[in-house]
Amino acid sequence: MPAGADQPVLAERTFSEADQTRFAALSGDRNPIHLDAVAARRTQAGEPVVHGVHLLLWGLDALARAEPALPPMRCARAQFKHFAAVGETVAVTAKPTEAGFVLRFAAAGMTIAQLAVDLGAAVKAAEALSAEPVPTPAEARDLPFEAMAEMSGRLSFASPPDAIATMFPAASSWLGARRVAALAATTLLVGMVCPGLHSIYAGLTVEACDERAVRDGLTFRVTATDPRVRLVRMDVAGGGLAGVVQSYARIPPAPHVPMRDLADVVEPGEFHGATALVIGGSRGLGEVTAKLLAAGGAKVMVSYRVGSAEADAVAHEIRTAGGICETLAYDASLPAEPQLAALTAAPTHAYYFATPKIFRAQSGLFVRPRLDEFLDVYVDGFFNLAEALRARREGVSLFYPSSVAVDAAERPRGMLEYAMAKSAGETLCVEMNQALAPLHVTVDRLPRLRTDQTASVIGGSLPSPASRVLPFVRETQSWPRRAETRSVRAHSLQAGSAG
Repeated sequence: MPAGADQPVLAERTFSEADQTRFAALSGDRNPIHLDAVAARRTQAGEPVVHGVHLLLWGLDALARAEPALPPMRCARAQFKHFAAVGETVAVTAKPTEAGFVLRFAAAGMTIAQLAVDLGAAVKAAEALSAEPVPTPAEARDLPFEAMAEMSGRLSFASPPDAIATMFPAASSWLGARRVAALAATTLLVGMVCPGLHSIYAGLTVEACDERAVRDGLTFRVTATDPRVRLVRMDVAGGGLAGVVQSYARIPPAPHVPMRDLADVVEPGEFHGATALVIGGSRGLGEVTAKLLAAGGAKVMVSYRVGSAEADAVAHEIRTAGGICETLAYDASLPAEPQLAALTAAPTHAYYFATPKIFRAQSGLFVRPRLDEFLDVYVDGFFNLAEALRARREGVSLFYPSSVAVDAAERPRGMLEYAMAKSAGETLCVEMNQALAPLHVTVDRLPRLRTDQTASVIGGSLPSPASRVLPFVRETQSWPRRAETRSVRAHSLQAGSAG
């Protein structure tokens, strides 16, 4: 049930980059998934997302403002269901219950988090967890999953409770600044320490406690791990709270494929003489395509939208291996012609791996704005690029990556709009091949391969894309030669008829 469906909105907010930066500084959770657009796009989220605990504390602050005479909080149970993107508007509602309130957080009609708050006095004293101090890391720890099972420690608050209280004054007045600081410390624990870099905060259950010894910190101990789903459960205590935090360790992003691993799979010089533009060539399938082309002797240009450092790294690796590679800033949602002005040569071939975020939770079967977002890239963006390239070289050969998701039997749930846009792209390519020859588009429905978006969602067992990429590269590279062969054969037949 979407939040707000049967209760008035308690508060509404669009979380900005400035909000992220401030909360990260106060909580100590500087995980790149929250702050770094380039790093975040290589995660399950696909873009920077709001800290779940930030949502929780904001909701508690809104509740305390709306209900200034609240009794103390006895316990709280939170579940984080979906990501809230930075720049996305979130609404929170409060439903009264016999025990207290249930807060629901919603974005784009989808419930993204839920928090049940039971009211009443604390019923027990805190039991201190025996643990050694753990230094607050400057960067999120990148731990193997097996190393998490025995972890424990005492983590200091990243900021004094009074400093954190300035961001959530009403909640701090109601719960006490130390409990607010303790809640903030749980995101520091999950995002920076355990699981750390590749973490997802799933939920928590905490009870209010009377502190025996006041100490600005949170003790923790891992009590359960499950490698099948990469679950990590921890007991926590500190700041007047005690309970359990549940998290998951994400599958790390798909590793880059080194040039040395690709050099032996192509024939020396088999792509010599080609000038290939790879849209989205800074990572994933585009990166593999660019390296295969360069290993085969093609001159390559890789484009990027936000990952300039990644594109530069790909180009450097190609050049170090003896290949030729340039980089190009390119946004598929903008007109192609001005962006191609920087090209030093007219491409003979182009590969189109531009894509918006594919996996995104939504509340309805069909969401029109989501379809429009995909059409803008997969149809309009591709056709716009093709026209701009055709103006430079009439016989350009392009590759359009479709997906097995077009087939209903192969389509995962929640990918309807994606499949509709890819299907429309296929239809466009058929018409282009008929109307714009000698321009030609090779279309291939790719299976699910291990890329940034799929690796963290589906798991690490998907095949590497390199073996699947080479056949369509060879097919696309062959088209100008095929067109020339057909042209020569047709000319010879006409000459024979005339004789």
